[in-house]
Amino acid sequence: MKIAFEIKVPEPEAFFGLLDESGAPEANARYDALLRARGGVVAAYDGDALVGVGAEGFVAVHPSYKQRDIEHNMKKLVGR
Repeated sequence: MKIAFEIKVPEPEAFFGLLDESGAPEANARYDALLRARGGVVAAYDGDALVGVGAEGFVAVHPSYKQRDIEHNMKKLVGR
């Protein structure tokens, strides 16, 4: 399925599930930073499933999607 990129903060449940799967640290602090970033947040979806999220200085991608250039595309979209 094609990955869709959206400029939005993902729902908390999806975000925390993604960070748990990807092994990214400090989930609560990261979510707070996303809420403050607002328009500078990119969420990547495969259908309804959140598979990546990024903001200035932070990108997390589900391990199953690491080979699909999602991280590279998200970094371009958030301007890093």
